[in-house]
Amino acid sequence: MPADYKSHANRKQKKPLPGFIWMLGGLSIGLFIAFLVYLDKQPASEISFGDAVKTELEKIKQKKTGTASKSETANKQEPKFNFYTILPELEVLIPEEEIRPPASKNKPGKDVSKRYILQAGSFRSRQDAEKLKATVALLGLEASINQVSINKEKWHRVRIGPVNNRRELNQNLNLLHRNNINAMAMELK
Repeated sequence: MPADYKSHANRKQKKPLPGFIWMLGGLSIGLFIAFLVYLDKQPASEISFGDAVKTELEKIKQKKTGTASKSETANKQEPKFNFYTILPELEVLIPEEEIRPPASKNKPGKDVSKRYILQAGSFRSRQDAEKLKATVALLGLEASINQVSINKEKWHRVRIGPVNNRRELNQNLNLLHRNNINAMAMELK
């Protein structure tokens, strides 16, 4: 007996997918593409994911054994401070005792020819120097920024002065210390 191809009873009718399923599918595809674009715009990190996993595994192994690896001790270097090499020859650091002598030793007219300067900070970033200069200006002191090159690196020094007497120097120094700015007094030659 031949099959009746016209009969619809043998065929199963497919129901169309509801609209919210299409909407969720499109939304998830769109979010996935946005995520890929976001990842593409991110700067490349110095350590890849595989390296990070390896370092975490090494840390776990070290905790179990209790020994430090040679690579970590080689990476730990003491910071280098070349403070005394960066001061130019025209400046002399004044010890606190000399700035604030006891009242019996303070003789008027002794420091008439001496000029002083306060250095409030020294920064690699010009922006950091500008921020400190603005902070000092809010305290009522006029500061300047001097750019110097030390070991082929640019440094920006925030300086206040010159000041012609110790009394004004002490007032400025006290004002800066009260506002958590550790300034350093220097005598100009």
